[in-house]
Amino acid sequence: MGKYKTVMKWIGKILCLLGCVWFLLPLLHGGFDLGAVFGFCVCTLGFSILHFYPRLAQRGGWRRIVVRLVSVFYCLGLVWAGYLTGLMVSAQYHTPPAGTNVIVLGAQVYSAERMGVALTNRVEKALEYLLENPEVKCIVTGGQGGDEPCPEALTEKNALLRLGIEENRIYMEDQSRNTRQNMKFSREIADREGLGAEFALVTQGFHMFRALKLAESVGITPYSLVADTDPILLPEYYGRELLSLTKWHVERFVME
Repeated sequence: MGKYKTVMKWIGKILCLLGCVWFLLPLLHGGFDLGAVFGFCVCTLGFSILHFYPRLAQRGGWRRIVVRLVSVFYCLGLVWAGYLTGLMVSAQYHTPPAGTNVIVLGAQVYSAERMGVALTNRVEKALEYLLENPEVKCIVTGGQGGDEPCPEALTEKNALLRLGIEENRIYMEDQSRNTRQNMKFSREIADREGLGAEFALVTQGFHMFRALKLAESVGITPYSLVADTDPILLPEYYGRELLSLTKWHVERFVME
């Protein structure tokens, strides 16, 4: 039994170290923001618990109580993260019927002609679907952030026009500041233009569950069109989405 525990402890340590390395990957693209920092700290805490638990527990008293409480809450946190990850994955398979209109969710832009990797992948996914369904209309979304020179929706529209999509198929929602507003303002455009209530949402897989739920909250019947995710930046996006989904659940609980 003692040998089994030792093996399991070392497996846990190795997994924590691999997790630390994974969450450091965004540094290769010059970034180490909230999501990656959060994930790195979680993995570091897990390694520390596995390494120091025996000696602290053996000392008894308040040290044993503290290390046991920390360990319990850490395990509960892992279960919660697993649950949220399951929601993220399951949301990606809600595929749209052919001919469903599209909403492209905004992301970082650098000019009216240049956008970040995440938004480039979303526009490419939307383009693929629009070419396959020539009768489909598209709402491009996203206002102008504090570090952006123009609305995200404008850059998306310009990209689709350059790639051959007719202007009369594109509607711009350029006032939103977050995903909730993306959906609210897009629904207003849909009502005004007679586009119906069914839409395929274009975003990355990690973001899809929250996007679907926010769309439902404003009366949209949503489906999933999953854009590619840069594997180097995925740890940052994943860690940040865990925090965003936790916040979203807390807000729902408080409001109810």
